[in-house]
Amino acid sequence: MPPSDLRAGAAPRGAESTGSAAGRRNGIILHGYYGCGNLGDDLLLTVVIAGLRPLFPGCRFLVRDCGDNEGLAALGPDVSFTGIEMILMDRRRGKFARVLRYFAAWWRLLGQSRWLVLGGGTVFHAVDSLRSLQSQWIICALARARGVRIAALGVGVSDLPSPAARRWLRSIIGMTELFLVRDESGLAQCAGTPARLGDDLVFAWQGLPERGPPTGKATIALTVVPAAFRGATLEHAAAALADAVRHWLAHGHGVVFVIFLRAGVTQGDDALFDRITAHIDRDRPVEIRRPTASAKAISAALGDVDLVCGMRFHGLVLAATLGRPFVGLAHDNKVWDICRRFDMPCLDARGFTGAGLAAAAEGALDRRPDRALVERCAAGARRNFAALAALLP
Repeated sequence: MPPSDLRAGAAPRGAESTGSAAGRRNGIILHGYYGCGNLGDDLLLTVVIAGLRPLFPGCRFLVRDCGDNEGLAALGPDVSFTGIEMILMDRRRGKFARVLRYFAAWWRLLGQSRWLVLGGGTVFHAVDSLRSLQSQWIICALARARGVRIAALGVGVSDLPSPAARRWLRSIIGMTELFLVRDESGLAQCAGTPARLGDDLVFAWQGLPERGPPTGKATIALTVVPAAFRGATLEHAAAALADAVRHWLAHGHGVVFVIFLRAGVTQGDDALFDRITAHIDRDRPVEIRRPTASAKAISAALGDVDLVCGMRFHGLVLAATLGRPFVGLAHDNKVWDICRRFDMPCLDARGFTGAGLAAAAEGALDRRPDRALVERCAAGARRNFAALAALLP
Protein backbone atom coordinates (compact mmCIF):
# COMPACT_ATOMS: atom_id res chain seq x y z
CA MET A 1 0.00 0.00 0.00
CA PRO A 2 1.37 3.49 -0.86
CA PRO A 3 2.51 5.72 1.99
CA SER A 4 -0.14 8.08 3.38
CA ASP A 5 1.95 11.25 3.71
CA LEU A 6 1.29 12.20 0.08
CA ARG A 7 -2.47 12.08 0.31
CA ALA A 8 -4.87 14.43 -1.50
CA GLY A 9 -4.50 18.03 -0.44
CA ALA A 10 -0.96 17.77 0.93
CA ALA A 11 1.29 20.57 -0.32
CA PRO A 12 4.35 19.51 -2.34
CA ARG A 13 7.73 20.17 -0.81
CA GLY A 14 9.64 22.91 -2.56
CA ALA A 15 6.60 23.98 -4.59
CA GLU A 16 7.31 26.38 -7.45
CA SER A 17 7.47 30.01 -6.41
CA THR A 18 8.93 33.25 -7.70
CA GLY A 19 12.72 33.14 -7.44
CA SER A 20 12.81 29.48 -6.38
CA ALA A 21 15.07 26.93 -8.08
CA ALA A 22 11.96 25.27 -9.54
CA GLY A 23 10.78 28.61 -10.89
CA ARG A 24 14.06 29.00 -12.83
CA ARG A 25 13.77 25.60 -14.49
CA ASN A 26 12.42 25.55 -18.03
CA GLY A 27 11.67 21.86 -18.63
CA ILE A 28 8.15 20.49 -19.03
CA ILE A 29 8.19 16.68 -18.85
CA LEU A 30 5.61 15.00 -21.08
CA HIS A 31 4.73 11.63 -19.63
CA GLY A 32 2.89 9.07 -21.74
CA TYR A 33 3.51 6.00 -23.86
CA TYR A 34 5.22 8.11 -26.49
CA GLY A 35 7.83 6.86 -28.93
CA CYS A 36 6.61 3.26 -28.69
CA GLY A 37 5.52 3.02 -32.33
CA ASN A 38 1.86 3.57 -31.39
CA LEU A 39 0.02 6.00 -33.68
CA GLY A 40 -2.57 6.89 -31.04
CA ASP A 41 0.05 7.90 -28.49
CA ASP A 42 2.03 9.84 -31.10
CA LEU A 43 -1.16 11.71 -32.04
CA LEU A 44 -1.60 12.56 -28.37
CA LEU A 45 1.95 13.90 -28.19
CA THR A 46 1.40 16.26 -31.12
CA VAL A 47 -1.79 17.61 -29.53
CA VAL A 48 -0.20 17.97 -26.07
CA ILE A 49 2.72 19.98 -27.43
CA ALA A 50 0.42 22.22 -29.49
CA GLY A 51 -1.77 22.84 -26.44
CA LEU A 52 1.08 23.50 -24.01
CA ARG A 53 3.28 25.79 -26.12
CA PRO A 54 1.11 28.89 -25.56
CA LEU A 55 1.06 28.15 -21.80
CA PHE A 56 4.83 27.67 -21.43
CA PRO A 57 6.58 30.03 -23.88
CA GLY A 58 10.32 29.48 -24.06
CA CYS A 59 10.19 26.14 -22.22
CA ARG A 60 11.72 22.84 -23.34
CA PHE A 61 9.47 19.82 -23.71
CA LEU A 62 11.19 16.69 -22.40
CA VAL A 63 9.44 13.59 -23.71
CA ARG A 64 9.32 10.26 -21.91
CA ASP A 65 9.73 7.87 -24.83
CA CYS A 66 10.90 4.42 -25.90
CA GLY A 67 13.06 5.51 -28.82
CA ASP A 68 10.72 4.89 -31.78
CA ASN A 69 10.09 8.46 -32.93
CA GLU A 70 9.29 7.86 -36.59
CA GLY A 71 7.26 10.74 -38.00
CA LEU A 72 7.85 12.99 -34.97
CA ALA A 73 10.98 14.83 -36.11
CA ALA A 74 8.93 17.87 -37.19
CA LEU A 75 7.59 18.61 -33.71
CA GLY A 76 10.11 21.41 -33.30
CA PRO A 77 13.48 22.36 -31.80
CA ASP A 78 11.92 22.88 -28.36
CA VAL A 79 11.11 19.14 -28.13
CA SER A 80 13.70 16.69 -26.77
CA PHE A 81 13.23 12.93 -26.69
CA THR A 82 14.82 11.57 -23.54
CA GLY A 83 14.71 7.84 -24.40
CA ILE A 84 14.33 7.24 -20.67
CA GLU A 85 12.22 4.09 -21.08
CA MET A 86 15.06 2.46 -23.01
CA ILE A 87 16.96 2.14 -19.73
CA LEU A 88 14.51 -0.55 -18.64
CA MET A 89 14.88 -2.36 -21.96
CA ASP A 90 18.69 -2.64 -21.76
CA ARG A 91 19.09 -6.39 -21.19
CA ARG A 92 22.87 -6.02 -20.81
CA ARG A 93 22.23 -5.10 -17.18
CA GLY A 94 20.39 -6.93 -14.44
CA LYS A 95 16.82 -5.97 -13.58
CA PHE A 96 17.71 -4.34 -10.25
CA ALA A 97 20.47 -2.24 -11.86
CA ARG A 98 18.09 -1.14 -14.62
CA VAL A 99 15.45 -0.05 -12.13
CA LEU A 100 17.99 1.95 -10.09
CA ARG A 101 19.37 3.65 -13.21
CA TYR A 102 15.82 4.36 -14.42
CA PHE A 103 14.67 6.21 -11.31
CA ALA A 104 18.04 7.96 -10.99
CA ALA A 105 17.49 9.26 -14.54
CA TRP A 106 14.02 10.45 -13.53
CA TRP A 107 15.53 12.28 -10.53
CA ARG A 108 17.95 14.13 -12.81
CA LEU A 109 15.26 14.90 -15.39
CA LEU A 110 12.89 16.23 -12.74
CA GLY A 111 15.68 18.49 -11.50
CA GLN A 112 15.50 20.35 -14.84
CA SER A 113 11.74 20.73 -14.85
CA ARG A 114 8.81 22.79 -13.62
CA TRP A 115 5.94 20.48 -14.47
CA LEU A 116 5.31 16.80 -15.02
CA VAL A 117 2.37 16.57 -17.45
CA LEU A 118 0.74 13.20 -18.05
CA GLY A 119 -0.72 13.78 -21.48
CA GLY A 120 -3.41 11.30 -22.45
CA GLY A 121 -3.38 7.58 -23.11
CA THR A 122 -4.19 4.72 -20.75
CA VAL A 123 -1.35 5.57 -18.39
CA PHE A 124 -3.13 3.99 -15.43
CA HIS A 125 -3.77 0.28 -15.60
CA ALA A 126 -3.02 -2.91 -13.69
CA VAL A 127 -2.56 -5.46 -16.47
CA ASP A 128 -1.16 -8.65 -14.87
CA SER A 129 0.32 -6.80 -11.85
CA LEU A 130 0.55 -3.54 -9.92
CA ARG A 131 4.02 -2.72 -11.29
CA SER A 132 2.87 -0.03 -13.71
CA LEU A 133 0.86 1.81 -11.04
CA GLN A 134 3.72 1.48 -8.58
CA SER A 135 6.15 2.92 -11.12
CA GLN A 136 3.83 5.87 -11.79
CA TRP A 137 3.55 6.42 -8.03
CA ILE A 138 7.34 6.52 -7.60
CA ILE A 139 7.75 8.99 -10.47
CA CYS A 140 5.10 11.27 -8.99
CA ALA A 141 6.66 10.99 -5.53
CA LEU A 142 10.06 11.92 -6.95
CA ALA A 143 8.45 14.89 -8.69
CA ARG A 144 6.95 16.07 -5.41
CA ALA A 145 10.32 15.72 -3.70
CA ARG A 146 11.86 17.84 -6.47
CA GLY A 147 9.18 20.54 -6.16
CA VAL A 148 7.79 19.70 -9.61
CA ARG A 149 4.08 20.31 -10.13
CA ILE A 150 2.00 17.48 -11.61
CA ALA A 151 -1.01 17.54 -13.92
CA ALA A 152 -2.82 14.77 -15.79
CA LEU A 153 -4.68 15.81 -18.95
CA GLY A 154 -7.25 13.59 -20.66
CA VAL A 155 -5.76 10.39 -19.27
CA GLY A 156 -7.32 6.97 -19.49
CA VAL A 157 -7.88 4.69 -16.52
CA SER A 158 -8.61 1.06 -17.30
CA ASP A 159 -10.77 -1.14 -15.10
CA LEU A 160 -8.72 -1.69 -11.95
CA PRO A 161 -9.24 -5.22 -10.66
CA SER A 162 -8.40 -4.87 -6.98
CA PRO A 163 -8.70 -2.55 -3.96
CA ALA A 164 -4.89 -2.37 -3.89
CA ALA A 165 -4.80 -1.01 -7.46
CA ARG A 166 -7.40 1.61 -6.59
CA ARG A 167 -5.42 2.65 -3.50
CA TRP A 168 -2.32 3.23 -5.62
CA LEU A 169 -4.37 5.27 -8.09
CA ARG A 170 -5.94 7.39 -5.33
CA SER A 171 -2.52 8.14 -3.90
CA ILE A 172 -1.23 9.18 -7.33
CA ILE A 173 -4.21 11.47 -7.85
CA GLY A 174 -3.52 12.99 -4.44
CA MET A 175 -0.07 14.07 -5.62
CA THR A 176 -1.42 15.95 -8.64
CA GLU A 177 -2.79 19.46 -8.82
CA LEU A 178 -5.07 18.55 -11.72
CA PHE A 179 -6.34 15.14 -12.76
CA LEU A 180 -8.63 15.06 -15.80
CA VAL A 181 -9.79 11.78 -17.31
CA ARG A 182 -11.00 11.27 -20.84
CA ASP A 183 -14.26 9.38 -20.28
CA GLU A 184 -16.92 8.29 -17.81
CA SER A 185 -15.49 4.77 -17.55
CA GLY A 186 -12.16 6.15 -16.37
CA LEU A 187 -13.83 8.59 -13.99
CA ALA A 188 -15.71 5.71 -12.36
CA GLN A 189 -12.34 4.18 -11.40
CA CYS A 190 -11.43 7.44 -9.61
CA ALA A 191 -14.45 7.55 -7.28
CA GLY A 192 -13.78 9.45 -4.06
CA THR A 193 -10.96 11.56 -5.52
CA PRO A 194 -10.74 15.10 -6.96
CA ALA A 195 -10.50 13.67 -10.49
CA ARG A 196 -12.68 15.43 -13.06
CA LEU A 197 -13.98 14.66 -16.51
CA GLY A 198 -12.21 16.15 -19.52
CA ASP A 199 -12.08 14.41 -22.90
CA ASP A 200 -9.61 12.63 -25.11
CA LEU A 201 -7.05 15.10 -26.41
CA VAL A 202 -7.13 13.80 -30.01
CA PHE A 203 -10.61 15.31 -30.37
CA ALA A 204 -8.80 18.67 -30.39
CA TRP A 205 -7.36 17.92 -33.86
CA GLN A 206 -8.61 20.24 -36.58
CA GLY A 207 -8.63 20.20 -40.36
CA LEU A 208 -9.39 16.55 -41.12
CA PRO A 209 -11.80 16.14 -44.07
CA GLU A 210 -15.34 14.87 -43.57
CA ARG A 211 -16.97 12.56 -46.07
CA GLY A 212 -20.62 11.91 -46.82
CA PRO A 213 -22.36 8.52 -46.80
CA PRO A 214 -21.08 5.94 -49.31
CA THR A 215 -22.89 6.07 -52.64
CA GLY A 216 -22.17 2.44 -53.52
CA LYS A 217 -19.92 -0.21 -52.08
CA ALA A 218 -18.01 0.91 -49.00
CA THR A 219 -14.39 0.86 -47.95
CA ILE A 220 -13.95 -0.56 -44.44
CA ALA A 221 -10.82 0.04 -42.36
CA LEU A 222 -9.89 -2.62 -39.81
CA THR A 223 -7.71 -2.06 -36.74
CA VAL A 224 -6.49 -4.67 -34.26
CA VAL A 225 -4.75 -5.02 -30.88
CA PRO A 226 -2.81 -8.31 -30.90
CA ALA A 227 -1.87 -7.97 -27.21
CA ALA A 228 -5.55 -8.39 -26.28
CA PHE A 229 -5.37 -12.07 -27.26
CA ARG A 230 -3.27 -14.91 -25.96
CA GLY A 231 -2.76 -18.51 -26.99
CA ALA A 232 -5.84 -20.12 -28.49
CA THR A 233 -7.83 -16.89 -28.31
CA LEU A 234 -5.39 -15.29 -30.77
CA GLU A 235 -6.06 -17.92 -33.40
CA HIS A 236 -9.81 -17.71 -32.76
CA ALA A 237 -9.69 -13.93 -33.21
CA ALA A 238 -7.67 -14.22 -36.43
CA ALA A 239 -10.14 -16.73 -37.87
CA ALA A 240 -13.17 -14.64 -36.87
CA LEU A 241 -11.66 -11.44 -38.29
CA ALA A 242 -10.81 -13.30 -41.51
CA ASP A 243 -14.43 -14.47 -41.75
CA ALA A 244 -15.59 -10.85 -41.51
CA VAL A 245 -13.07 -9.70 -44.13
CA ARG A 246 -14.11 -12.49 -46.53
CA HIS A 247 -17.75 -11.49 -46.07
CA TRP A 248 -17.03 -7.84 -46.84
CA LEU A 249 -14.98 -8.71 -49.91
CA ALA A 250 -17.65 -11.11 -51.17
CA HIS A 251 -20.23 -8.32 -50.88
CA GLY A 252 -18.10 -6.00 -52.99
CA HIS A 253 -16.74 -3.79 -50.21
CA GLY A 254 -13.16 -2.68 -50.08
CA VAL A 255 -11.10 -3.54 -46.99
CA VAL A 256 -7.89 -1.94 -45.73
CA PHE A 257 -5.80 -2.89 -42.72
CA VAL A 258 -4.57 0.15 -40.77
CA ILE A 259 -1.44 -0.25 -38.64
CA PHE A 260 -1.64 1.65 -35.36
CA LEU A 261 1.25 -0.11 -33.62
CA ARG A 262 4.47 -0.60 -35.55
CA ALA A 263 6.69 -3.58 -34.77
CA GLY A 264 9.86 -2.65 -32.92
CA VAL A 265 9.57 -1.74 -29.25
CA THR A 266 6.90 -4.43 -28.98
CA GLN A 267 5.02 -6.76 -31.31
CA GLY A 268 3.17 -4.74 -33.92
CA ASP A 269 -0.25 -5.06 -35.50
CA ASP A 270 1.32 -6.76 -38.55
CA ALA A 271 1.55 -10.02 -36.60
CA LEU A 272 -2.23 -10.38 -36.31
CA PHE A 273 -2.87 -9.03 -39.80
CA ASP A 274 -0.51 -11.72 -41.12
CA ARG A 275 -2.60 -14.37 -39.38
CA ILE A 276 -5.80 -12.90 -40.84
CA THR A 277 -4.27 -12.82 -44.32
CA ALA A 278 -3.33 -16.50 -44.03
CA HIS A 279 -7.06 -17.30 -43.84
CA ILE A 280 -7.98 -15.17 -46.87
CA ASP A 281 -7.86 -16.01 -50.58
CA ARG A 282 -4.39 -14.98 -51.74
CA ASP A 283 -5.89 -13.73 -55.02
CA ARG A 284 -7.60 -10.92 -53.11
CA PRO A 285 -4.83 -9.20 -51.12
CA VAL A 286 -5.82 -6.54 -48.61
CA GLU A 287 -4.01 -3.21 -48.66
CA ILE A 288 -2.07 -2.33 -45.51
CA ARG A 289 -1.73 1.35 -44.58
CA ARG A 290 0.79 2.73 -42.08
CA PRO A 291 -0.08 6.35 -41.20
CA THR A 292 2.10 8.56 -39.03
CA ALA A 293 0.99 11.33 -36.69
CA SER A 294 0.30 14.13 -39.19
CA ALA A 295 -2.94 15.47 -40.66
CA LYS A 296 -1.63 14.73 -44.17
CA ALA A 297 -0.84 11.09 -43.34
CA ILE A 298 -4.15 10.53 -41.52
CA SER A 299 -6.08 12.05 -44.41
CA ALA A 300 -4.22 9.81 -46.87
CA ALA A 301 -4.91 6.69 -44.77
CA LEU A 302 -8.56 7.34 -43.92
CA GLY A 303 -9.73 9.87 -46.51
CA ASP A 304 -11.45 7.24 -48.71
CA VAL A 305 -12.67 5.09 -45.80
CA ASP A 306 -16.42 4.87 -45.19
CA LEU A 307 -16.36 3.00 -41.86
CA VAL A 308 -13.71 2.22 -39.24
CA CYS A 309 -14.05 -1.13 -37.52
CA GLY A 310 -11.94 -2.57 -34.77
CA MET A 311 -10.05 -2.32 -31.55
CA ARG A 312 -7.90 0.83 -31.67
CA PHE A 313 -9.54 3.53 -29.56
CA HIS A 314 -7.96 6.39 -31.46
CA GLY A 315 -9.07 4.83 -34.72
CA LEU A 316 -12.62 5.33 -33.46
CA VAL A 317 -11.85 8.88 -32.27
CA LEU A 318 -10.50 9.72 -35.74
CA ALA A 319 -13.57 8.14 -37.35
CA ALA A 320 -15.85 10.36 -35.26
CA THR A 321 -13.75 13.45 -36.05
CA LEU A 322 -13.89 12.60 -39.77
CA GLY A 323 -17.66 12.09 -39.64
CA ARG A 324 -17.41 8.35 -40.36
CA PRO A 325 -19.44 5.64 -38.63
CA PHE A 326 -17.55 3.03 -36.65
CA VAL A 327 -17.89 -0.34 -34.97
CA GLY A 328 -15.96 -1.16 -31.81
CA LEU A 329 -14.42 -4.50 -30.94
CA ALA A 330 -13.96 -3.93 -27.24
CA HIS A 331 -11.09 -5.32 -25.20
CA ASP A 332 -11.28 -2.62 -22.49
CA ASN A 333 -13.54 0.09 -21.11
CA LYS A 334 -12.47 2.91 -23.43
CA VAL A 335 -13.83 1.19 -26.55
CA TRP A 336 -17.16 0.41 -24.88
CA ASP A 337 -17.34 4.02 -23.68
CA ILE A 338 -16.83 5.76 -27.03
CA CYS A 339 -19.25 3.43 -28.83
CA ARG A 340 -21.87 4.07 -26.16
CA ARG A 341 -21.37 7.84 -26.39
CA PHE A 342 -21.82 7.91 -30.17
CA ASP A 343 -24.48 5.19 -30.31
CA MET A 344 -22.35 2.97 -32.50
CA PRO A 345 -22.28 -0.87 -32.43
CA CYS A 346 -19.77 -2.59 -30.18
CA LEU A 347 -18.91 -6.26 -29.80
CA ASP A 348 -16.92 -8.02 -27.10
CA ALA A 349 -13.48 -8.96 -28.45
CA ARG A 350 -13.48 -12.07 -26.25
CA GLY A 351 -16.46 -13.76 -27.88
CA PHE A 352 -17.31 -12.19 -31.22
CA THR A 353 -17.94 -14.04 -34.47
CA GLY A 354 -16.94 -13.01 -37.95
CA ALA A 355 -20.55 -13.06 -39.11
CA GLY A 356 -21.62 -10.86 -36.22
CA LEU A 357 -18.86 -8.33 -36.83
CA ALA A 358 -19.52 -8.24 -40.59
CA ALA A 359 -23.24 -7.67 -40.06
CA ALA A 360 -22.64 -4.95 -37.44
CA ALA A 361 -20.37 -3.06 -39.84
CA GLU A 362 -22.76 -3.28 -42.78
CA GLY A 363 -25.64 -2.22 -40.54
CA ALA A 364 -23.74 0.88 -39.40
CA LEU A 365 -22.75 2.19 -42.83
CA ASP A 366 -25.62 4.68 -42.99
CA ARG A 367 -25.04 6.05 -39.48
CA ARG A 368 -23.19 9.32 -38.99
CA PRO A 369 -21.59 10.50 -35.76
CA ASP A 370 -23.55 13.33 -34.16
CA ARG A 371 -21.65 16.45 -35.28
CA ALA A 372 -22.76 18.42 -32.22
CA LEU A 373 -21.39 15.67 -29.99
CA VAL A 374 -18.07 15.71 -31.86
CA GLU A 375 -17.87 19.47 -31.27
CA ARG A 376 -18.60 18.98 -27.57
CA CYS A 377 -15.82 16.38 -27.39
CA ALA A 378 -13.44 18.84 -29.08
CA ALA A 379 -14.43 21.52 -26.59
CA GLY A 380 -13.86 19.04 -23.75
CA ALA A 381 -10.40 18.26 -25.12
CA ARG A 382 -9.53 21.96 -25.17
CA ARG A 383 -10.79 22.36 -21.60
CA ASN A 384 -7.90 20.17 -20.44
CA PHE A 385 -5.50 22.95 -21.39
CA ALA A 386 -7.76 25.71 -20.08
CA ALA A 387 -7.87 23.98 -16.68
CA LEU A 388 -4.08 23.79 -16.59
CA ALA A 389 -3.80 27.44 -17.64
CA ALA A 390 -5.95 28.37 -14.64
CA LEU A 391 -3.24 26.99 -12.32
CA LEU A 392 -0.44 29.11 -13.79
CA PRO A 393 0.69 32.52 -12.48
